[in-house]
Amino acid sequence: MEGAWQFHPVFILLLASVVLSAGITTYSFRNRETPGATALGFLSLSAGWWSAAYLLQLTGATLDWQFMWLRMSYLGSSFLAPSLFVFAAQYVDARIDITPRLVAVLSLPIVVLSLLAVTNPLHGFMWTVTGLTETPLAIIQRDFHTGYYALIAYSYLVVLVGTGLLLRQVLRSRRILRLQSLAIFTGVTIPLLSNVYWVLGESVIDYTSIIFAASSSLFAVALFRYQLLDLVPIARDTVVEEMREAYVVLDSEQRIVDLNPAARRLFSPPGDAIGRQFSAVVPAVAAELDDFGDSERHDTSVVIESDDGVRHQYLEVRASPLENGDGGAVVTVRDATERQRARRRFQSSIEHASDIVMILDDAGEIEYVSPPIEGLTGTPASELVGEYCFDLVDSADRPVVKDTFQELCEHPDSVERFEVCVSTPDDETVVLEGIGRNLLDEPFVEGVVVNFRDITTRKRRERRLTRTNERLERFASVVSHDLRNPLNVAVGNVELAQETGDQKYTQNAQRALSRMDVIIQDALQLARNGQLVEDTEVVRLGTVVSLAWDAVVTDDAELTIESDGTLAADPDRLQRLFENLVRNALEHGGDDVTVRVGTTDDGFYLEDTGLGIEPDRRDEVFEAGISTNDGGTGLGLVIVSEIVDAHGWDIQVESGRDGGARFVVSGVSVGIDEEQISQS
Repeated sequence: MEGAWQFHPVFILLLASVVLSAGITTYSFRNRETPGATALGFLSLSAGWWSAAYLLQLTGATLDWQFMWLRMSYLGSSFLAPSLFVFAAQYVDARIDITPRLVAVLSLPIVVLSLLAVTNPLHGFMWTVTGLTETPLAIIQRDFHTGYYALIAYSYLVVLVGTGLLLRQVLRSRRILRLQSLAIFTGVTIPLLSNVYWVLGESVIDYTSIIFAASSSLFAVALFRYQLLDLVPIARDTVVEEMREAYVVLDSEQRIVDLNPAARRLFSPPGDAIGRQFSAVVPAVAAELDDFGDSERHDTSVVIESDDGVRHQYLEVRASPLENGDGGAVVTVRDATERQRARRRFQSSIEHASDIVMILDDAGEIEYVSPPIEGLTGTPASELVGEYCFDLVDSADRPVVKDTFQELCEHPDSVERFEVCVSTPDDETVVLEGIGRNLLDEPFVEGVVVNFRDITTRKRRERRLTRTNERLERFASVVSHDLRNPLNVAVGNVELAQETGDQKYTQNAQRALSRMDVIIQDALQLARNGQLVEDTEVVRLGTVVSLAWDAVVTDDAELTIESDGTLAADPDRLQRLFENLVRNALEHGGDDVTVRVGTTDDGFYLEDTGLGIEPDRRDEVFEAGISTNDGGTGLGLVIVSEIVDAHGWDIQVESGRDGGARFVVSGVSVGIDEEQISQS
C-alpha cells in the first residue's frame, strides 16, 4: 500500500477529540455512582469511537481502507443518541424512569440500522459507494438510500429530545448551574449542527467527529470548572415545588424573586408576589429579619395573631444568605402551629399530672422535672435542674438506681422498671415506681425519660394482703392439724362412754373439748391481732399491764412495774400482748413467778424469774406450733409477735436478771414517767 497514505492538519483535531473523549469517559465511569455519570461515559465513549474511526478512515487513500473504517464507525456511534437522551434525562431529573427496558427499546432501532450500515455490502440497503472524491484529502463518496435516512431521522429525534431537556435546564438554572448547563448544552448542540450541515451536502468532509474535540473541551469545563458530577442539578419541581416548608428567595432589596406553592398557601399573597417587597407580603416575618446579617444564618420564631385575637399561628423561620454575596437570602418558613399546640398540651398534661416526669442526661443530671416533685422533696422543680437524680433517693436504693440507669444508657430505646424509696421533708418514706426509657438518640428529647409514680399505698396494701394470707395459712394449719388430736380424743371417749357407761370417759372427752376451745380462741386471736394497726391511742403502760394481770389467774405470782410511761398503741391489742406474756411466764415459771415490767428509751420490756429460754431456741419461740409446755398451743408467743408486727415494732428475747426470760419491744413512741410504781 505504498503511496496510499495521506495526512492533513485536521488529523490533530481528530486525535485531540479521541484523547479528550477517552479522558472524560474514564472520569465518568469512575464516578458512576453520580446520576448521569454512566450515561455521560457512554456518550463520550461513542464520540471518541466515532472520532477514532474517522481518523483511521482518512489516513488511508484507498477505497477499501476507507470503506472498512466507515462501517466500523457505526459500531461505536450507534449508542451516541440513546446515551445523550439518558444523560439529559438524569441530569435534569426529568421524572423519567430510566430502566434497562426503556434503554433497550430506545436503542433497538438505532442498533438495527447501524448493523445494516456495517453489513451494507451484503444488501445495499443503506447506500451505494460511488468512489473517492479528490479534495485536499481523498474521501469516500456515497449515494444514500432509505435505510440511511431512517437512521438519521430516528437519531435526530432522540438527540433533539435530549437537547430540549438540556435547553430547559439552561433557561431555568441560576448562576453556577446555569453556566454548567450552558456548557453541556453547547457541547451537544455544535456537533449536531455540524452533522446537519454535512447531511445536507454542504461539505465533503464530515466535521462532526472533528468538532467533538470542542464538545469534549466544553464537557471538561462543565466537569472540572463547574463541578458537573458534584453539582448535578435536581429539578426544581422535585425539591422546591414539593417542599412542605414555605420557600422564598429575596434579592438584596428584600424583594421576592421566587417562592414555592407552600409559601403561597401559607402567606396567601394577593396576585403575583414576585417582585414585591417581602415586608408587604409577610410583615410579621420580615420584621424578625431586620437584623439579619449578610454572612450568617438566622433562626427565629414568629407568632401571628388572627384577626379575632383568639387563635395564634406559630412559624419557625430560617434565613440563609446567598453565597454570591449580593445581599440576597433564602428564607424557609415552617408552620409549627399544630406541633406547638401539641407540645403545650403535652407539657400542660405533665405539669398537672400527679406523676413525676424527669429527663436526665447520660450522666444522670436532671435536665427537666415536672412540678409535682416539689410536693415530694420540698424543693421547686426549677432548683433541681442540674442536680443528680441519685441524690434524691434513699442511700440504700442508690446502687440499684445507678445500675438501672447504666443499663438504660447502654441500650438505646430500652425500658427499665424499678422501685425506690424517697424520704420526704416530714421524715416519711414514700415508695416510688420508676419507668425509665432511653431516648438519648431521639433528636427532640436527647435524654433518659423517667416516669415516677407514688405506690406507697399500693405497697401497704400488698403487705397487708401478704400478712392476711399468712394468717389464713396459720389459721388453716391450726384448724387442720392442732384440732385433729383433741377432736379424735373427744370422739373416742364419747364412744367408750356410750359402750361402757364409765363416766371417766366423759370427763376425758370434756377435757379434750376444753383443749379444743383454747386452741380455737388462740387461733382467732392470731387471725384478728395480725391486722395492721391503723389508729393508735396514747395509753399508760402501767394501766394496761394491770388490766392484763387481772385478766389472768395469777395465784401467788407477783407483778412489779419498774418504770411507767405512755405509749402510742392499740389499747386492746397491747393488753392481749401482755396477757400472753404473763401466761407464758406462769406456764414456764410456776405460780409463784415474779414478773417485772418497765419502759426503755424506745419501748418496753417484760421479764420473769422463770427458767428462761435457751439462746439457740430464742428465734423459734415466735413460730407457730413451738411450745415447751405440754399443755400449750404454741400460738401464745406467735400472737405476741403478730401484735408487735402490726404496730410496726420489733421484739427480741434476752436473759432476765434472775435467769428468766426477758422480752424487749423496741421501735415504740414512749413518754417516760420517772415515778416508780410497784404493784403486787
